[in-house]
Amino acid sequence: MAPPTEDNLTKVSTDAATEFVQSFYPALENNRSSIASFYNQPTAMILFNGNAVTDGAAVQEIFVNQMSPTHYEVQSFDCQIINQGYPTPTSTGTKLPTETTLKDMSILVLVSGYVRFGESRDLPQRGFSETILLVPNPTTDLPKGRRRKEWLIQTQNFRLVV
Repeated sequence: MAPPTEDNLTKVSTDAATEFVQSFYPALENNRSSIASFYNQPTAMILFNGNAVTDGAAVQEIFVNQMSPTHYEVQSFDCQIINQGYPTPTSTGTKLPTETTLKDMSILVLVSGYVRFGESRDLPQRGFSETILLVPNPTTDLPKGRRRKEWLIQTQNFRLVV
């Protein structure tokens, strides 16, 4: 099998970043009970304004029980492949290099925009910057009727801009 071309790798990573941004930020606003499903288990590191959060379930708990309604306005995002041969776990171990596909990579996603905390449109918006490392979702078995996320957050660093 021929190695993937740069064009193919770029398309996969760009599509992954686009799909992620278009689903993650709306979930933070309107579907907070699904937030944990965006995270790989275990995660390497999650930071919100310098404060460590243990995992996706803890992020979900913060958004569901502690945070006022939010509105995100993503202004821009970009991505870069970090590892073209990410060692994707399987039920029998880790994929061998000969078994990897175009989607066995890790992708750095940089997002910037504005966030408003609270329901009123009159409240001020704050700038934010976020760095996320996406990895392939190793699971293949999902409950019937649920769409499998192809990419999960492995590492995340969120910062409000002063």
